[in-house]
Amino acid sequence: MKFDLFNENIGVSKNKWHPKVQFLNDKILYREREIIKKWTEGLIDRDNKMVVEFQTTFHSCFWEFYLYALFCQMGLNLDQSHNRPDFIIKKPYQLYIEAVVANISKSGANESQRNADDLLSMVSPPFVQQGFYVHLNESISRLSNSILTKKTKFTDSYSKCDWVKEEVPFAIALSSYDQINYGREYIYPLMALLYGLYYDAIDDTFEARTSIKKPGSEAQIPLGIFLNPEYEMISGIIFTCTHTIGKLVSLAISESGPLTNIVYNIRHDFNDKKTPYKIQIVNQDNPELLDDGVILFHNPSAKYKIPLEMFGNTNITQISLENGKIVNTVDTYPIVARLNINKGLEKLFHPYIEQQLMLYNRYDMNEVLKHFRDNFI
Repeated sequence: MKFDLFNENIGVSKNKWHPKVQFLNDKILYREREIIKKWTEGLIDRDNKMVVEFQTTFHSCFWEFYLYALFCQMGLNLDQSHNRPDFIIKKPYQLYIEAVVANISKSGANESQRNADDLLSMVSPPFVQQGFYVHLNESISRLSNSILTKKTKFTDSYSKCDWVKEEVPFAIALSSYDQINYGREYIYPLMALLYGLYYDAIDDTFEARTSIKKPGSEAQIPLGIFLNPEYEMISGIIFTCTHTIGKLVSLAISESGPLTNIVYNIRHDFNDKKTPYKIQIVNQDNPELLDDGVILFHNPSAKYKIPLEMFGNTNITQISLENGKIVNTVDTYPIVARLNINKGLEKLFHPYIEQQLMLYNRYDMNEVLKHFRDNFI
């Protein structure tokens, strides 16, 4: 049975719906609505509040519905007889997962303020993004807060439940909506927060750091928390910053072709050292799959580790630290950023996206400028 998510007679009146729920209720987005409903098939609402929470706050339930669908697609056996942690995976591997989202701070710019420049910035590489380090530090701060909250809840409460076994790994599933331009963070904030590796956008390298200044204060946020024994109970972070309405549109296009919009994904090909970044124009022949865009960061210091094989037969990119060096799966082509635009803008935007891809791949600037002159002037 699927949840009747867009029925005000079950939840709350439409004037109380979250703006994104109101947006998705548009007739033309019927395919996207059906995808969300399909994600909930078989899910048990253990607290009898998911429909109301979806309609009023959106992001948390949107993320949990997706995770449930993802785990079902992976063939994992879920125990839904307890209301915490959020996901109890029993077979073929055991894992506890607590889901959380990182939202925009109260002082941050609201999504309703997003403009054309924000839209275009989604496909720009970090070294040309205005205020990249400001945004990076804000993201680190918001993600750190979300992780710490769930760590505390698990250690102080959930771990004491009689159905929670100490030897079973525990992961936090984290989806980022932490600022107006979420969706372009990629791996950078968690590489710093978890492993102490801060991204240098100019040199395209990572440098070791132990802390950053918390935005808007003099307080320090520690980096490299996965190197700290205090975090050994967290076996990994399942992360995405691309779980957006654009994800729904992309899945709808992948299933039945474009209707009103076109979706571009920039993907990272770890096997190609010369041109590692590539454009994917999503269609039925070149689809975006459910498990695309998710990254699992393993904790090298975890007391109980997540087996690599558990997520091995998926498109989920796995990252860890071994002997001080980053190792990752190389055959998953993670989504770096996504651009979802009206089809009528394709001819206008496509040359720009190609130009940005050249910048991603560090092409000679003369080539980039020639491409710009040939296509825009």
